[in-house]
Amino acid sequence: MNMKKISGIVAGAALAIGLAAPASAVTLVAGDIKITINAFDAGTVGYGNTSGVKCETAAVCDTKAASPAPNAYNGEDTWGIFSVQSISRVSDGSLIWTAGPNEFMTGMFGGIHDTYVEVSGNKSPQTLALGTGGWLNMYLTSQNYNASYGPNGRLGEFGYKGITDVPGTLALSANFGAGVLGGDPEYTYTSSFANNTISGGGQGFLDVTGGSMAYTFDTDGQMDPNGNMHDLFLKVTYGQTGASAAAGWTVDASGDVQGAAVPEPGSLALLGLGLAGVAGLRRRRK
Repeated sequence: MNMKKISGIVAGAALAIGLAAPASAVTLVAGDIKITINAFDAGTVGYGNTSGVKCETAAVCDTKAASPAPNAYNGEDTWGIFSVQSISRVSDGSLIWTAGPNEFMTGMFGGIHDTYVEVSGNKSPQTLALGTGGWLNMYLTSQNYNASYGPNGRLGEFGYKGITDVPGTLALSANFGAGVLGGDPEYTYTSSFANNTISGGGQGFLDVTGGSMAYTFDTDGQMDPNGNMHDLFLKVTYGQTGASAAAGWTVDASGDVQGAAVPEPGSLALLGLGLAGVAGLRRRRK
């Protein structure tokens, strides 16, 4: 592939994904590349502490929770924002890119609907929520996100203040893929948390849908428990901290997203050059 063409592809990129600042981090790994991401999450909680199945369809689940996700769209139960802190190589730990001062990778995720919810336990009740749907979008912009806006910083279903209303380019988009739970292939995301601490974890598979970095992650290398192939696998842990609660977020999260080997690995060596080129172009335009 032509060097100029590769640099142009990367320089024109801007990431888009759906999981932060101080206390949450998500790691995206595809082949030899690791992208470390911080995030805040607005989610639905409050299904009660009495053991038993609470709902088995998204429509019924929408009526059961005492605390629906703040500023949600179309009945979704999970959405949030994230910021990439760095890109490095897994094999040797070498650093390819870090955020700032004039280039940042930020994004949103959302569209996950609780479709089955069950509560178990007495002294420390646990809530299991199985979701359907879900999307992620990631962009390259000239400024970092500002989580202090909280859920009220959302600008429509796919927008957030300081992320999608500033100059930027889509680098990666993905949907949550069905099949995360063995034997029940309809679900795209599974989450479990302790009711008295709102701490827990979740997981899901991702299918790349577009963006200038799609060629890097679109590998169909991850098999779910039902035998379906996906591009990436996400697993997270989360909890509520003073920072997230003060801003109105439900939790902040940490975890990783893993992918198969990257096609054209040689082109990834130019990633840092391409991103540096973006900053250079901005400086020259000033």
